[in-house]
Amino acid sequence: MADQSGLRERKKAATKAALSHATMRLAIEKGGIDAVTAEDIAAEAGVSARTFHNYFPNKEAALLHDFNEITAQTIVAIRERAREQPLWEALRDACIDMRIDERFDFATLQCKDDLVHSSPSLISHQATQFLEFFNEALDIVTEATGRDEHDMYPRLVLGAALIALKVAHEHWLAHPDEAPLDEVIADAFEQFESGVTRPTTTSNN
Repeated sequence: MADQSGLRERKKAATKAALSHATMRLAIEKGGIDAVTAEDIAAEAGVSARTFHNYFPNKEAALLHDFNEITAQTIVAIRERAREQPLWEALRDACIDMRIDERFDFATLQCKDDLVHSSPSLISHQATQFLEFFNEALDIVTEATGRDEHDMYPRLVLGAALIALKVAHEHWLAHPDEAPLDEVIADAFEQFESGVTRPTTTSNN
């Protein structure tokens, strides 16, 4: 029974991945997500439109499916690391653990970034995903800091970490040959930790 359940889950995961990849291919081919329909995606992946809607509520969710996969793993990493490390280090290392540069080829990452920035619907969907991730991670950060849930401090710490990650990711996409992504993330966290009013002068990033 356990083997059958595991097989079903793997098949579901494979179907989701196939639909997400099909969405990406079509969005690139057609010049944006707005030119793609659920029916197009289903046909590209070799399934019915009904199957598509069984897995995703819309095409935006399909294209950004990888975000949910990665952030779910990141939540686990933050929780585990926060038990053993100082919080800022735990957040930094959990962000590095995403290994986005190892999961996807660089061209795909650039294309997805361009697609998101050119589509209001993708920006909106990604913002919703980010808020869900933030709220889930905030529970861990609040517990780790021992602060009240209404205190600003946990939100500031988590917000700073995620801003550092975002800036590092964007910098790396713009300058991929400057340094590996993990080093760029580490440098962003270090610069943030040193104080935004006291910028370092030794970093090349």
